[in-house]
Amino acid sequence: MSEDRRHHSKYVSNQQVIHKCFMTYYNEIFQNMPFQWYVQNVYDSVNRKGFNILIEEVESTVKHFLQNEGRKICPHCMGRWQ
Repeated sequence: MSEDRRHHSKYVSNQQVIHKCFMTYYNEIFQNMPFQWYVQNVYDSVNRKGFNILIEEVESTVKHFLQNEGRKICPHCMGRWQ
């Protein structure tokens, strides 16, 4: 019986792990940060917790979550210069 020692190991999908990390950064203090700031911080957080998720997946998932929060992301630059 193997024991998963990763933080957030009870979550079953990459999107759930990304969401948990995203919500750590998306609170009242950090609601107006540039898109890439969220992507990089969530990606770093996911990796610190022991998950190997591609940055492209983090980027698309964070984009989805931000759009659900009413944030508009430029489809051309993906918010890199916001």
